[in-house]
Amino acid sequence: EEFDRFMKYFSDSITLQAYLSLAFESLGRPQEMLFTKISDLELYDNYAIIHVSEHGKEGTKKLISIDSYPYLIKMYNSHKDRKNNDSFLFLNENNKQLTPYAINKRLKKACKHLNIDKNITCYSLKRFGVTFRRLNGDSDVTIQRIAGWTSTKQLQTYDLSNQDDVFKIELAKRGLIKDVALKEH
Repeated sequence: EEFDRFMKYFSDSITLQAYLSLAFESLGRPQEMLFTKISDLELYDNYAIIHVSEHGKEGTKKLISIDSYPYLIKMYNSHKDRKNNDSFLFLNENNKQLTPYAINKRLKKACKHLNIDKNITCYSLKRFGVTFRRLNGDSDVTIQRIAGWTSTKQLQTYDLSNQDDVFKIELAKRGLIKDVALKEH
């Protein structure tokens, strides 16, 4: 629900919507995503692959864009320098590389405006994505592969779910309570 509110709040910035949705879906680290260039983007009819070759903590990997694809393609189509393969994929309003600091600043402002009493950062999106995937039944190995990790040990750090979350999901699976609202964006 909060993620949807952020997406609506940033409806005036396709770049931030693309970043938020891609970070949530691909479980990409901010540095990996923000250092990608146009040449790292591989577009298809209804999905995209972004090759991470720089600033990857665990080496090279691929970020997937399926649910985030509508935002990504809209951002790409409006990209001021998309013909330049060396241009950064995520640009700010001045056509310079977008930074985690700038995004975090906008997220802080959004939290205040939306009355969300949390410290949301670029990195929070990855944690939310991991938690969402885990609570929706994705296997640990699937999450590991999507995140590009070498093992599943990082799940302990990134999964924000708790016993109550899992209990509610189990009750919903058995029809004892209404479905738990685990909506994706």
